[in-house]
Amino acid sequence: MIRTYQDRVAVITGAGGGLGQSLAKELAARNCNLALVDIDSSAIADMKKELTRPGIVVTDHCADVSSEQSLRLVAMEVENIHGAAHLLINNAGVSGSASFLNTGATQFDRIMQVNFWGVVHGCRVFLPLLRKDSEAQILNVSSCFAWLGYPRKTAYASSKAAIRAFSESLRCEIAESGVGVTVLYPGPLHTSLVSSGVSDSQEQLLREQNFLGNRGLPLERVARRCLDRLVTNPDRIVIGADYHLLDPLSRLSPSLASQVIRLAAQRAGF
Repeated sequence: MIRTYQDRVAVITGAGGGLGQSLAKELAARNCNLALVDIDSSAIADMKKELTRPGIVVTDHCADVSSEQSLRLVAMEVENIHGAAHLLINNAGVSGSASFLNTGATQFDRIMQVNFWGVVHGCRVFLPLLRKDSEAQILNVSSCFAWLGYPRKTAYASSKAAIRAFSESLRCEIAESGVGVTVLYPGPLHTSLVSSGVSDSQEQLLREQNFLGNRGLPLERVARRCLDRLVTNPDRIVIGADYHLLDPLSRLSPSLASQVIRLAAQRAGF
């Protein structure tokens, strides 16, 4: 497990905005060196300028996480520049807020490629570097949709459930190497993820954005609590009152939890 972030090297995908950006800022405040990865080159270039200061090294790497080759090139750059990688945060993702019949095969595949395969590719290309350190850590960002289905989230929920299963299996598999694997369930977040994602209705999209605007947790608080917990190498990190209620309910009574979700979705207009 990671006992400190100071003078370590963290690789963060999806670092150009949202939770990835907040995690990068919090890690920089803890004197952690950063390798910022995002498909938006200008966003991470700006982040690099903002976070670079004496004492830490910040690099930016433009890549599409759905491509293993693209991430493999990033891993080579990180090793050449930083010489190591101690923390991998697989955070990059895209949203899907459309009914199954209105989610085309190409759209469904893109959500799976970025959200799930992006995590798999990240782990595959960075594990050789991580395994060189006995206290390295992987953090994979999932969602409560990994626990329970939700209307208009077939593709997104599938990708997040796959992250959960993959991460739990990988944690068992590589435990003896010293590399920890943790799944983050961060609670509702008000970011640009929904507005830039797949949707079959502008009205539904606005409802979801308004819901997240009203219920979304402060990104800075989520990043701080996540990193405080991560040093102990937990198997999961759950943040937010909503998630703390859904988590045990989904395990103790999946049927009741599904009923609660359906009622909540109806009341919210989803």
